[in-house]
Amino acid sequence: MTDFSKTIRIGLTRDCGNLYCKITHNAGRLSITGVEGPKRNGDARGSCGQIVMHEWDLVEYAPGWNADLVARFRDAWDRWHLNDMQAGNPVQMDHLRKLEAEGRDWRKDGAKDHYTWAHNVLDEAGLNPDGDRYGHKWHRVDVPADTLTFLQSLPDTDLVPAWV
Repeated sequence: MTDFSKTIRIGLTRDCGNLYCKITHNAGRLSITGVEGPKRNGDARGSCGQIVMHEWDLVEYAPGWNADLVARFRDAWDRWHLNDMQAGNPVQMDHLRKLEAEGRDWRKDGAKDHYTWAHNVLDEAGLNPDGDRYGHKWHRVDVPADTLTFLQSLPDTDLVPAWV
């Protein structure tokens, strides 16, 4: 897939202003960052960076956007961002995602953090062998072509941000 970089505006948030994201695919690596209400001085009215980790209080969608498209974008971001820096191999990551989809996570299981939880559940499943223990090296997983096509097809920003 061809390398690309694009800026998108998803919409207007209740408290912070416009929400922008930058998507970059370069040499097989996908990176997505965002900013809520960027200011010209380099500050922001809201969060910036990995803003996929919290809810966005959108009060108005940018042209071409709707709730379903936002959900698909967030899923792609959550799954494929920094695809070359996966803490586990594909089998380990699939197992952890399966458990999380079933409603399990480190907080509910009483672990002190995600890393410890991941080791425990992977050990229990026999998926954390010596030589390829979770978190001991970065694994690369190629982003599927249909995901890259989807990200490229997202509506370009209709407003120029101060920065993103």
